[in-house]
Amino acid sequence: MMTLDQILTATDGTLIHGRGGSRRFNGVSIDSRTLKRGNVFVAIRGKNLDGHRFIARAVRKGASLLVVSEKISGAADLPVILVKDTAVALGQIAGAYRRGFDIPVIAVTGSAGKTTTKDMIAAVLGSKFKVLKNERTLNNQYGVSLTVLGLKPCHDALVIELGTNNPGEIEWLAGIARPSVAVLTNIGESHLEGLKNRSGVYKEKSAIFRGIGAKGHVIFNNDDPYLRKIRGEKKRPGILTCGIERKSDLQARQIRVKNNRKTCFHVDGHGFILNTPAPDYVYNALAAIACGRLFGVSDREIKKALEKLAFGGHRQQVRAIGGVTIIDDTYNSNPVSVRNALKTLDALRAKGKKIFITADMLELGARSTPLHREKGRWIARSTTDVAITVGKFSRHAAGRIRQGNRSIDVFHHASIAGVPERLKKLCRPGDIVLVKGSRGMRMERVVEFLHRHLSKKF
Repeated sequence: MMTLDQILTATDGTLIHGRGGSRRFNGVSIDSRTLKRGNVFVAIRGKNLDGHRFIARAVRKGASLLVVSEKISGAADLPVILVKDTAVALGQIAGAYRRGFDIPVIAVTGSAGKTTTKDMIAAVLGSKFKVLKNERTLNNQYGVSLTVLGLKPCHDALVIELGTNNPGEIEWLAGIARPSVAVLTNIGESHLEGLKNRSGVYKEKSAIFRGIGAKGHVIFNNDDPYLRKIRGEKKRPGILTCGIERKSDLQARQIRVKNNRKTCFHVDGHGFILNTPAPDYVYNALAAIACGRLFGVSDREIKKALEKLAFGGHRQQVRAIGGVTIIDDTYNSNPVSVRNALKTLDALRAKGKKIFITADMLELGARSTPLHREKGRWIARSTTDVAITVGKFSRHAAGRIRQGNRSIDVFHHASIAGVPERLKKLCRPGDIVLVKGSRGMRMERVVEFLHRHLSKKF
């Protein structure tokens, strides 16, 4: 880890207590509950909690250095660094620490599929290297910094996911991680409250690769019209394109879903298998294959790594209960991921009905109503037999489904309260139920109900 003097330099802070020196610290924490003895404690002032309130606990648990943005008491004999903004200081510390590692850093961003792509890349590279990745979706200014600070001399590579809600965040996070390879999954209507429109999303996401340099690489989805603009960027690194529809450096062919469980495809004559019925995951896999080949992993090892990978975290998780196939896709929802969910439903064969349960897509700002109407049009054109919509914006989707396809039975609920009773009447063996919704809509509760109900009934 870094010394006190190095942290002072990185943060441009002021030592208001204790003395500087070359003593090294054994890690950084922003949570007094999980802080380990010898850690640096950075007192983050967030929306709901202020880390300065937990200084005493951090001291009791063995913090060895405090980084604060206000003068404090109760620091005992610990050194204390005063900075303007502790959140910024955390990133500055992580960025300085990152510069001490001469290893490949693969950073992933996009409107959808970031976590899945990150996990696939880490699995592929992990067959040859010791890889560190950020856990779950710790992709914001705190998660990225803490992940970088978790690097150890044993690590050969870092695979990290970068998320954003507002302009400038990707540039800041990329400055911390300093990627040598940037992977962009797609550009869609996400976080529009801050990014306004797809052009704003592209401008924000594409900031990831501008600091990579000529020796680095950018890997992107060539079927995405916005990402194809990367070729026209003046300061761009080496390019590797991935695609299904358009000719690309890595192009997937012969894509098929096998037994409603696995997706099979070929790249350059080599066969690959994914443990998911989601055809759109092929795009994520192509990025992982590109990274693997870039770093000398054989196609045989790439295939083994991808085939062993299990997908979880409420991302198109498949489970059969009582003859009903449930697809839990409740981690998040935006227009890109809704279209992808419908592609999965279309690819599956059902003995009974295909039931699509969809709740509001959040953080779409002024585009919320028109994009939910669009969602209704996408559902109307799909192989859905029954659509259940949930939330104030999704009522617009329900209306468009009814207009566009009278053969689909449509039921709208203002909240999920009435959904369980509806499903009790609807669900039968042979049905496929796909549940989709933003985290704020808590649609995982519908999946939990289905598990309980179907386990008892059948």
